[in-house]
Amino acid sequence: MASGNFIQNIITSLFSGGDDNAIKRKMLKRIAKNLSKTKYHFYKPSSHEVDPNFAKFFYEIYKAVSPAQLMFANTNPNSIKRIVIDLTLSEEQKKLAEALSEEELNKRGANVPLQQLTEETRSQLEKFTSEFTNDKIVKADNLYTKLILFKNFTQYDFFFLLKKFDGSMKERNFSAPPKFQQIAGSYIVEDIKNFVSVAWPLPADDWDDVFKLMKTLKGVEPITLSTWKKVLQRLRYVREQGILEMMVQLITDNPAYKEVVKGEDYHILDEYISNTRKTVDDILGTLKERQTAGKVDNLLSQIFGNTSIEPLKNYNDTMSQAFLNKNLTGFLYSAPLSYLKHFLLNYVKKEVRELSDILVIRGEWATQAMSQPMSESSHQLMELSSKITALDESLVESGKFGYKLRSLMPKLDRDRETRNIMEMTLGDVNNEAAQILGTAKQNIIVFDKNLKMLLEDFVKPHPDIMRNWKDLDRFAEGKLKQKGVDVYKKLYSFISLLQNFNIAISEAV
Repeated sequence: MASGNFIQNIITSLFSGGDDNAIKRKMLKRIAKNLSKTKYHFYKPSSHEVDPNFAKFFYEIYKAVSPAQLMFANTNPNSIKRIVIDLTLSEEQKKLAEALSEEELNKRGANVPLQQLTEETRSQLEKFTSEFTNDKIVKADNLYTKLILFKNFTQYDFFFLLKKFDGSMKERNFSAPPKFQQIAGSYIVEDIKNFVSVAWPLPADDWDDVFKLMKTLKGVEPITLSTWKKVLQRLRYVREQGILEMMVQLITDNPAYKEVVKGEDYHILDEYISNTRKTVDDILGTLKERQTAGKVDNLLSQIFGNTSIEPLKNYNDTMSQAFLNKNLTGFLYSAPLSYLKHFLLNYVKKEVRELSDILVIRGEWATQAMSQPMSESSHQLMELSSKITALDESLVESGKFGYKLRSLMPKLDRDRETRNIMEMTLGDVNNEAAQILGTAKQNIIVFDKNLKMLLEDFVKPHPDIMRNWKDLDRFAEGKLKQKGVDVYKKLYSFISLLQNFNIAISEAV
C-alpha cells in the first residue's frame, strides 16, 4: 500500500469512527457520482436498477454483429486456422507442402529407395520451414489472434442478456424495436462480467486484414469495417471510463471489485511447423516399418521357406501385450529371439555343425591359430539355444523373472515404485535377450567371414590356409564347396534378418 493511501485511510478511519461500512458507503457514493458524470446513464444507484439505455446500447451492438454470429456458428474453428496458415504460405511453400503430404510421400516411397526418399524429404522440409521468418510468424499469429477475439466477442450471448429486459424479444429479429424495461442490477451482474471478458481484450485498431480474411471465408463481409469501428469506438469509451466495472461495484456493493482481463496470444505457426515436422517423421517412420516388414518377410522366406516359426513359450508377444496394456515396456525381442532359436536348432546344429566338424576337426590348417576363430564361434553358437530356453523358462510362474513380475502386477496401479521395479525387471529380461542375440550376431559374422576366406582358399592352385582340401572334399562326397557356399549364404541371410532389429540389439550388447 502506498504511503499516501495509508495515511488517507487512517484519516478516513478516524473521522468515521472506525466504521468500515461507513468507509465503503463513502466509496460507493463516490463511484456513483463518477458513474453519473459519464455520457451513458446505465444504472440508478438509488433503486439498484439498470436503465433501458443499457439494453439499447447492447441491442445496437447485437444488431451489428448478428450476421457474424451466424457465420461463426457454421464455421469449423480448425478451418479458420487452416485459412490463416494458407494465406501465409508462399507459392513455393504450397508446392512443398503438397510434396510432403502423406499421399505424395507414399507414392514416391513405392518407387524411390527409403534412404534417398528420406534425404530428399528432409531437404524439402528444411526449405519449407526456412521461409517462416519471424515477421511472417508474428503477422500470422496476430491475424489469427484478432480473428479469434472477434469470434469470441460475436459469440457472446447478447440475446440472453437482452431478453431479461424484454421477455417478448425474438432472437435476431430486428424488424420491430424491442420494449426494454428497467430490471434489478443483480439480475445481470454476471452477464456484465462475461461481456467484459470478451470485449476488453479486443485491440482498438488495425482490423483491415481480419475483414479481408472473413470475406475470403464467406465471400462477403458479415459486418462492414466502418460499422465495426463504430462499435469499437463506443466500447473504448465505456472501457476507458470504467462504466461497466463501476456498475458491478455498485450492484455488488463491492468498491474493491476490479475485472482482471487476460489477453489472448495464439501461436499457430509454431504449432503448425512442429506438427508438420512430426507428421513427416511419422510418415517416413511408417514407410520404414513397411519396408522393414517386407524385408523381414522376404528374408524369413529365404531362410526358413514355408516353415512356420513357433514363438517362445513365455517370452512372446502375447505375454508382452499384458505389460504393454499397463503402459510398461513389454518384451522387445520376442520375434528375433524365436527366429534365432529355430535357426539354431534346425540349421546351425545340423548344417553348420557338420561343415564345422569337417573344416575345423578334420582340416589341416597352416597354423592352429588360424582355425581358432571359426572353432570358437561355432562352439558358442551351439550353446545359445540352451540359453534361450533358460531365459524363456525364467519367465514361468516360479522362475526368477516370472515370479517377480507376477507378484508385482497386482500392485502396479497403486504404487509408483512398483512400476519402477517392474520396468527395471523387464529391462533385465530384455537385456538378456539382447545379449543372446548380440552374441549370435557376432559369432555368425565371425564364422561367415572365416568361411568366406576358406572358400576363396579352396579354389586357389596353391592354398594358403588349408593343406588337405582334397581329403576334406571326399568327406563331403565331393560337394564341400557347394555346401560351404550354401551355409555362407544362409548365415549371411540370417545376419541380414537380425539387422532389421539392429539398433536396440547392438546397443544393448
